[in-house]
Amino acid sequence: MAEEKGLAGGSLGTLESAVMGIAGTAPAFSVAVTTAVIVSSVGTLAVGSIFYCGLIMFGIMLAFTHLSQMKPDAGATYAWVGRVFGSGWGFFAGWGLLVASVVFMVSATIPAATSTLVIIRDIFGGPNLVENTNWVTFTAAVWLTLVTIVVTKGIKHASYAQLILTVVETIILFALIIAAFVQYGGKPMHVPSLDWISPFSLPLLHLPPAR
Repeated sequence: MAEEKGLAGGSLGTLESAVMGIAGTAPAFSVAVTTAVIVSSVGTLAVGSIFYCGLIMFGIMLAFTHLSQMKPDAGATYAWVGRVFGSGWGFFAGWGLLVASVVFMVSATIPAATSTLVIIRDIFGGPNLVENTNWVTFTAAVWLTLVTIVVTKGIKHASYAQLILTVVETIILFALIIAAFVQYGGKPMHVPSLDWISPFSLPLLHLPPAR
């Protein structure tokens, strides 16, 4: 009897699957990297911009949930796009995700490396290595190697590592939110308003008519 190939059944529980799925979209990293740029571009409308982008991501999550229930496939986007729109579009969708994942892994290790060097400097003292390109590159390579080792150990080990990281990230995010309310809750720079999330406040809806 031929050995059955595919994903190992029961490898991930509901909680682990949810955490891995959410972490796969890297929402915290995306917000951390883009928030400053969005705020500098549109000011208080950054709240609405992030909110509506979140709705789009939520819609994609629902679509993937239903597609996974209807036709489970480890190929995910590659397989589903290929079946619906044809193999050509499926090919480009699969390679697009692969390239994006590679670029993301390389780019994500740079902030991790600089943050690590800052923590080491603040705890142990010594020279400021954050501005040293060689040290940043070396530290980023170490982080990328550690992530690769965890992933090659299997999905179960990767899920455990992701659960630990998610708990730590959640604690830090809540600590920052609580600290912000305590420090600036009584004296905000901008008084909260519904205009921040109103679609009618977005600049795109107030463009002059084309001539």
